[in-house]
Amino acid sequence: MLSILLLLPQVAKPVSSPPNDVVVVGHRAEDDLAKCLARACSPAEEVEASLQASVEQFADGRYNDAQRTLQRAIRRNRDHQAELPGPVSSLYATLATIAEHQGDEELWLSSARSNVRVLRRHLGAGSDATLEQRLAFADTLIGLGKRAAADDVCKDVQRSAGERGRTGLASSAAFRRAWLALLGQQDRKASRLADEAVLIAGSADRTMADLREIVRARIAIRHGDAGALDALAARLRQSTSKPPVLLFAPPIDDPNSKLLFADDPRVRFADVGYWVQPNGRTAGVEVLRTSGLGQWSRTILKQVSQRRYVPLDASPGQPGMYRIDRFTVRGSFGTPTGSHVSQRTGEPSIHIVDLTETDAMSVARRQHSEEGPR
Repeated sequence: MLSILLLLPQVAKPVSSPPNDVVVVGHRAEDDLAKCLARACSPAEEVEASLQASVEQFADGRYNDAQRTLQRAIRRNRDHQAELPGPVSSLYATLATIAEHQGDEELWLSSARSNVRVLRRHLGAGSDATLEQRLAFADTLIGLGKRAAADDVCKDVQRSAGERGRTGLASSAAFRRAWLALLGQQDRKASRLADEAVLIAGSADRTMADLREIVRARIAIRHGDAGALDALAARLRQSTSKPPVLLFAPPIDDPNSKLLFADDPRVRFADVGYWVQPNGRTAGVEVLRTSGLGQWSRTILKQVSQRRYVPLDASPGQPGMYRIDRFTVRGSFGTPTGSHVSQRTGEPSIHIVDLTETDAMSVARRQHSEEGPR
């Protein structure tokens, strides 16, 4: 959750880039979906096959195909929401991610909302699944710049989860509110809400206590304490069995990047592989594949190279954890004045998603894990 909040959409700076390696993504899941549909497989099988195919298409950079796959699956399975609320809601949640990277903010928002609506209708407003996805919906609102609305959602989830004794969900909601306050430079409120999150979670919850320390360190850095990040990294440790927790990532920004999209508004992306070393620093950062994003590659590589993660609780000699991130740069859709045709009109922004555990990228991850950081 922290990585999602830290890696909010940012505008990227175009620079030149050398040639990059290529990662080949197959069509196994797509073929499996076609076979499933041909034999009239069960709704549960078909939804799962559609999800896998869409992820494969997304990893392959075929965003339009991924969107169509999900929308068709949703149409075919609308009548199965009651029996398959979780899987059908996942179709909407995945569609929201695709729409985010496509730049279709209306579809992004409506899909994220539908994800919650399916769960609320069939599992109840107070179910853990519904509350969890409401927090995910708050993340969507943050990504869309609707921070006040996101805070309202988190506050309501915190109240609802607290009333039901779901301390984990309640503390997660409180921490999101702390991070929102931090984003809004409301340092006192951020500190107070981080304390509240720890109080709700209880003294035995080490993770929430560590997250509070991250908030405190970010506040200290903002107020000029250059050593706060190193001091924090020296205290924290995390298991290598879980995704790495981001402590710091520099911004990527350039107010002139819109000029590059004026005559060529297509979506561009790059897949970046890197090691998170036991000390929390990155190494072996490289572009594995790029599609029209070459001019941003050096800036992206620099950003990933300067990231700091919570140090890993790793045995001596262990290289760390290999990760793969998808960086998409795109403008958002809108209808210009005097036109009735929707087109990309918004400022280009970067959207990042972790591809590490997707089947489509697992071969690349295994290969680099065997090689170790270079």
